[in-house]
Amino acid sequence: MYKIIEKRLLNRDTVFIRVHAPYVAAKALPGQFVILRPTESSERIPLTIAGYDRDSGSIDLIFQTVGAT
Repeated sequence: MYKIIEKRLLNRDTVFIRVHAPYVAAKALPGQFVILRPTESSERIPLTIAGYDRDSGSIDLIFQTVGAT
């Protein structure tokens, strides 16, 4: 389980999160996706990596909240 180290509301429906994921950050390249599952029984949500910091081991994700999940 990865830890969210920062979360900001960019507007009413858009959220920015920074996740501590050193193994993902070490290999991240522009245009790659990660799969997010809020709970073990929830659907898989593909999100584009918006940024990464290999030194701190974090990745940035930006998404719009729509739907049930």
